[in-house]
Amino acid sequence: MADQVTAQDKGQSFKAHDEGQFTAVCVDTVDLGERVEQYQGQPARIAAKCALVFVSNTDGETRDVSIEATVSMNEKAKLRGFLEAWRGKGYTLDQAKAGVPLHKLVGVPALISVEHKTSAKGRTYAHIRTIAPLPKGMHAPDSDGYKRPDFWAERKKQYAEEAKKWAAQMLAKSDEPPLPPEDEGDPDDALPF
Repeated sequence: MADQVTAQDKGQSFKAHDEGQFTAVCVDTVDLGERVEQYQGQPARIAAKCALVFVSNTDGETRDVSIEATVSMNEKAKLRGFLEAWRGKGYTLDQAKAGVPLHKLVGVPALISVEHKTSAKGRTYAHIRTIAPLPKGMHAPDSDGYKRPDFWAERKKQYAEEAKKWAAQMLAKSDEPPLPPEDEGDPDDALPF
C-alpha cells in the first residue's frame, strides 16, 4: 500500500529585515569559499567570497542582515570601502597589505542603514546600504542567541558547485594538464587573512 503524501508550496517563511537606520552588532563572519564572478566586459573568474552578518532589534524583534563581498583589500574593493566606512577612517597601504582578520569584527557595534531590494526571482531582501561607527551614547543590541542559519552552508555549497563546474569547463577548453587538487584542510582556515 502506498504512503499518503501531500505536496504543497509552503512559501518562504523568511521575513526581510525592516528598512531604516538601526544600531547593530556584527555576530558572524562566514567563509563562503570561491564563486564564479563576471563583470561587464571582463572574463569570468573565481573569487573568494565572505559574508558579514549583523543583528539589530526591529520592533522588539532581533533580526539579522548581512553583506556579501569578495575577500579583497584592494583600494577599489567593496569590502574595503565597507570596512573603512564602519571604522570611520581609511586603511594605510601597509594595513591593507597585512590584511584584516574579519573574524575579529564579531562583537563590534555599528550604525547601519538598511534598504529593501528585489531579486531576479521577485523576492524582497534587505541590503545594508551604509554603515558607520556607533555614535557615543548609543547602545548596540544584544547578540545572545544568534545561531548561524543553514542558509550559509547551502550558499557555500552552491558556490562550490558552480566553481567546480566552471573550472571543468575551462579545463575542457584548455590544453594544459589539470593541477592536482589542493588539500582543503580545516574550512575555517580557508579565509586568507
